[in-house]
Amino acid sequence: MPEALPNMKELTLILLTLLIFSACSLWDKPDVRKAKWGMTKEQVKKVEKAELVKEGEDILTYRISGITTPVKVQSVEIVEGEVDEQEEITPPEVESIGYEYDLLYVFGENGLGLVVIHLRESFDDPAHYLELFKQKTNVMTKQIGEPAKGVASYKNHQVKTNPYEDPAAICKGEHGLQHIWLTKNKRTNVSLELDQKKFAPEPDCSLSIFYESVEIPVDQGLSDQLHEVL
Repeated sequence: MPEALPNMKELTLILLTLLIFSACSLWDKPDVRKAKWGMTKEQVKKVEKAELVKEGEDILTYRISGITTPVKVQSVEIVEGEVDEQEEITPPEVESIGYEYDLLYVFGENGLGLVVIHLRESFDDPAHYLELFKQKTNVMTKQIGEPAKGVASYKNHQVKTNPYEDPAAICKGEHGLQHIWLTKNKRTNVSLELDQKKFAPEPDCSLSIFYESVEIPVDQGLSDQLHEVL
């Protein structure tokens, strides 16, 4: 005899089970490194194997170093906001250079909501910062799978036709650059920022990557302060 087809109630139960399983599978994937949004400090400390250098009330600070290995990436299109459409980015083959970074896990009332990776190195040539900024843009665009949106901020300084042509002006605080990837996996907003290093004795640049949870944001004042200082 042919097998009986499942009735509507059974089909509904099967679909609900599949949806729950799918949601759980997505949640099981890390959001940044091996951490997931909403984790407690203790949970992050269990999964993060880098050197913990400082523990504050709302922030865990680690020290990480990159590994010098060749990385092949495709040239990617940047969707420009206030930047020069003719600006060329790094060629397809770049090298990931082993610089030192501070890794900050930032917590709010509902757990982990922000991660910052901040370059610790200082370069004599401002152009070196811009080149690293472009390399990071290429690598992150390939990882995320979406082109970046480019934004230049000037505050009270004169707007430049091409904000990429004078990296020394960035280190002097005349303008800053942001490449933004919104809602990675509908869970994370990512921004790569190059601007003036605050409190430096001489003009210098600061390079940071910000990963921000869409659903579990940290205190806005703390987030703004980190964007301003780092």
